[in-house]
Amino acid sequence: MEFVLLSILVLVVIASMVASKLTDSGNPYPFTKKNNIYTQVEKGFLTLLERAIGNDYKVVSRVMLIDIIDFKSGITSKSKRIALTKAKNKQLDYVLLDKETMNIVAAIDLVNNNNKQGHKAQKDWFVNGALESAGIPHIRMKVKAGYKPLEVRQAIMFKLGKTMPKKPLIKARTSSKPAVLSPSQIKTPSTGLVQA
Repeated sequence: MEFVLLSILVLVVIASMVASKLTDSGNPYPFTKKNNIYTQVEKGFLTLLERAIGNDYKVVSRVMLIDIIDFKSGITSKSKRIALTKAKNKQLDYVLLDKETMNIVAAIDLVNNNNKQGHKAQKDWFVNGALESAGIPHIRMKVKAGYKPLEVRQAIMFKLGKTMPKKPLIKARTSSKPAVLSPSQIKTPSTGLVQA
């Protein structure tokens, strides 16, 4: 009889241990699905960016820095370890790829000066240096409302060193007198590009 009671007690203890492992505190997979992968700002800028680049490039978002850079030859293992420690948690908002070759063209980060949306406010010198060392242009765009696709495209092309066809500043006039503009009348488009 004592053996049966002892066996029941052991079974109760084992069952309680198994049950405690399955509760929220002990669950090895305490996850649920998020409703959105992007914030409103990221989603809006991704749509704008895709319109701005047209068919020239492919956009990949939320790319880890270590996924687009590699070590130069001749680097010591200690230097690699130190650099990898600094780079492993760095993420880029967007990366532009050549549509044909899928080669990396540029990295784009959103910059938010008031930092209420969680975007980068201060320049990350390590990311900038790593990208510059690897020969990858780093484009930092201010978070703001009202961007036009042409403005974003101009900012990207400027950073890539490519020129865009220039639009005339004024329309042709019907009179025979030539139009004369003073320097204060000539406006250049704001690109929103944050200079490095």
